[in-house]
Amino acid sequence: TITGGLTVKLNDGRSMPVVGLGTWKSKPGDVKQAVKAAVKCGYRHIDCAYCYRNEAEVGEALQELFAEEVVTREELWITSKLWNDFHAEEEVPAACAHTLRDLKLDYLDLYLVHWPVVTNFTGDVLNPPVEETWRAMEALRAAGKARSIGVSNWSAKKLAAMRAHARVFPAVNQVE
Repeated sequence: TITGGLTVKLNDGRSMPVVGLGTWKSKPGDVKQAVKAAVKCGYRHIDCAYCYRNEAEVGEALQELFAEEVVTREELWITSKLWNDFHAEEEVPAACAHTLRDLKLDYLDLYLVHWPVVTNFTGDVLNPPVEETWRAMEALRAAGKARSIGVSNWSAKKLAAMRAHARVFPAVNQVE
């Protein structure tokens, strides 16, 4: 592969390809071809997010790659992210299901809480609290919908605070 098989071992024992194709800011009509070209060139990690609004097109590319036998699902690492509007415990599985439907996949390799904020909050208090969101993320992992779980854009202080309630500590903190 283009990355030479370079991976990083996560705290949950899984190995993630270090180099990946980011799909942020990809224009409609462009991301499908970008994903196909990247995978054909050897990329094995595709980074997506609900708020990028292009996961359905990424899913089309993945299905075509599988049908063309360029790569199997097991050879790819697919990351996506939970958006700020869906942090309530009952919304997390529905948000993940929506992403899986758009990507036309049965599971994600990595599902991240995109930001340590929610759309609705009062002062410094998150509603729902991080503990509730994370509990739902752990349930997705237990159900096999997300093989690894993590966060994105979190400070070291916010990440350290998770030690008090996380049964499964984030495998990744993805930052720009």
